[in-house]
Amino acid sequence: MKILNLSLNLSLVLALILGMAACSGGGTNKSGVERNNNSSESGGDTGTPPGDDDATEPDPDPDPTPESPVSIQLDGNLYFPVAEGVTWFYSNGDEVTFTTGQVIQGRTLVSMQHSASAMPREEYFQVSNNALQYGGLYAFFAYQGLGVEGGVEFHNLRRVYDHILDSGAGRTLFAQTADMVDPDGKVVSEVEYLWSSQVGAKELVTTGQYGDVPAVALVVNIDLAVTVGGIPVQTFPVIETTLWLSPGLGVVARSLGTESLTLERVDGIQAPLVFAFDQGSGLTQPPQQLLVDGSAVTDTEVDMVVAYGTRSVDWLSLTFDGTGSWRLSLTGAELPRGIHGAVVQMTRQGVRTDIPVSVLVR
Repeated sequence: MKILNLSLNLSLVLALILGMAACSGGGTNKSGVERNNNSSESGGDTGTPPGDDDATEPDPDPDPTPESPVSIQLDGNLYFPVAEGVTWFYSNGDEVTFTTGQVIQGRTLVSMQHSASAMPREEYFQVSNNALQYGGLYAFFAYQGLGVEGGVEFHNLRRVYDHILDSGAGRTLFAQTADMVDPDGKVVSEVEYLWSSQVGAKELVTTGQYGDVPAVALVVNIDLAVTVGGIPVQTFPVIETTLWLSPGLGVVARSLGTESLTLERVDGIQAPLVFAFDQGSGLTQPPQQLLVDGSAVTDTEVDMVVAYGTRSVDWLSLTFDGTGSWRLSLTGAELPRGIHGAVVQMTRQGVRTDIPVSVLVR
């Protein structure tokens, strides 16, 4: 009996060991699919999740598409940009700055201030979107045989140039009135003067920094007068000058008596984009690259506005092309003869930069 019990016990132990072996390690699951088929014994992975070694970073987003430029009418005078803190430098050594808010004869005018002794110390202008008007000057001049230093302040403004009408005021037939003011600002006397402003040629003028730029010549003469019954019987020249005005730059050349000068550079104004061609060939002109401080504009996250200083708009096309930069070209109908101007107003990171555009059609 003891032998029989021992045999039974050994049989039970053996059966238990075999059962445990069947439930562990390999084998199949209830679905008959082999488990652990990636084990090292079968030559598979050692546990690294499939595909991790081949994972790649997603492609970066492409550059955003730039917003299309907006077209507007320019708010400001295209031919006489006024900005405090900007200085114009000329070939005769004259340095010109502007001061706004000068009150002359009850009007708020802009004072154009010269540093050269051969020029008037100050000239007073009223500047609107289309028109440039003259309000007087402070200078040294001869009057009735005397050398006079002081101001001549017009009672009524005289038009120098309206670029929409393309005209000056012409010549006054009768004497106009003004106040003669001493260096302390005290009115000395009322005087009479004759005025003339005529539009001259539209042509390219050579400057120092900007090369050849389109400009319109404006001939301005001011004579003090002695009159009888309003008719001048004797005149005394105060100023005889020709100014060449260029879109976006202002005065690019000037003659004053025997003095001749041209613009060398401007601190605070970008170089203009210039097109000059014969009428009928505007649409064949190659596009020009937009530059700021001499470098191409390649930003896509910018706001572009084309502000036109002409009655018509949309004769310029500003595009971000395949070269990765902004370029400007002429589009639409051919432009008529004359000077046409606009300003590209570019804003990036809240800062606006103006780039003048000047077109001469011969």
